[in-house]
Amino acid sequence: MKKLLIIIMIFTSFTVFAADKKTSLLNTLAAVNTFSADFDQINNLKDFGDDVYAGSVYIKMKEKALWDYKEPYKSWYLVTKDVVDYYDEINNQLVKMDAKELKEHALLQVLMDFQKLKSTFNVTEKKDMLVLKPKTNTGIIYINIIFKDGIISELQSKDNTGNTTSITFSKVKIDKNISDSTFKKKVPKDVTVINDGN
Repeated sequence: MKKLLIIIMIFTSFTVFAADKKTSLLNTLAAVNTFSADFDQINNLKDFGDDVYAGSVYIKMKEKALWDYKEPYKSWYLVTKDVVDYYDEINNQLVKMDAKELKEHALLQVLMDFQKLKSTFNVTEKKDMLVLKPKTNTGIIYINIIFKDGIISELQSKDNTGNTTSITFSKVKIDKNISDSTFKKKVPKDVTVINDGN
């Protein structure tokens, strides 16, 4: 569940993008319709070292989001307003969770509607960085979104147990069409389905 929380918090922050110097980074969020990018992610787990991942992310605002891991093994999170599905290749499991039953439901709402960002976070804008601090205890201390040449380049977060996550982005696309088929993930016929919270 901790990994899910980290992913949701990351999703919550994903679509800050190329911003005009005269425009607030926060104000750019409301105008975003779609976001996609490749990513490299390093999770530093306190006392355990680094876990390294790579993949792609796709978001249709107010509809759905896909966090698609390709390395070191295939796994993915598919998030909608109602459901969070998580598949991992190693265990060949599909975990289906009712978003309304999750403690992180408020964050899922922000994920689908970035106009609600300020209701969930205290937001501070610094030069080339947006600092987000949750208003309630969500397990995350902060999220820093770092920009280079006006485009999001890195995201850093830290949780209450001292674990940190760093994500770097490439091939960022804003408001480009994302086919609905992108979100239709297939699983093996012999997959074990676990309904958690339903």
